[in-house]
Amino acid sequence: MVVAITGGIAEGKSTVLGILANLGFSTLSADLLAKEVFNDPEVNRSLASLLDIPFPVAPSDILNAISNRSGARRAVNRIMHPRILAGIQQSEAEFVEIPLLIEACLQGNFDRTWLVTCGRDEQRRRLRERYGDSFDFEALLAAQLTFSVKMVFADEVIRTNFPLETVRRNVSEALARRFECG
Repeated sequence: MVVAITGGIAEGKSTVLGILANLGFSTLSADLLAKEVFNDPEVNRSLASLLDIPFPVAPSDILNAISNRSGARRAVNRIMHPRILAGIQQSEAEFVEIPLLIEACLQGNFDRTWLVTCGRDEQRRRLRERYGDSFDFEALLAAQLTFSVKMVFADEVIRTNFPLETVRRNVSEALARRFECG
């Protein structure tokens, strides 16, 4: 059984994945796969050509393009997503962190979906802490599906706006239900 872990930016997906890894489960991060794909020279050249920007492309170039250009997100995804999905499918991980699981319509590739959330206020606080006040994360948040939409696809909801020990207990409880369901 393979479980997809999803949620918005800065909601605690990596924390949950880390807890699972510490418990001995095999895990995979689509974000780490995306970095590998992005750093492939062929992919990076394709992105530079697509966005009409100098090679090599920096992650900030992509973020800027998808925030400011209509259609850029879809175009970038057409290059990146098939390669990321191939990496996921080749993996034997039991838990896979995929931030854009629902947005990319990948939920059907997994047996169960866990949605990680911390609430909008905590998410904004974490983003300010991570990127500073000058970063326009509101556009990034607006581009992601809301919790209520993602909730429709969730088999479990893990809340991370609690102390780490509570989050660990919540993950353990979700694991127990996972094994009950088979």
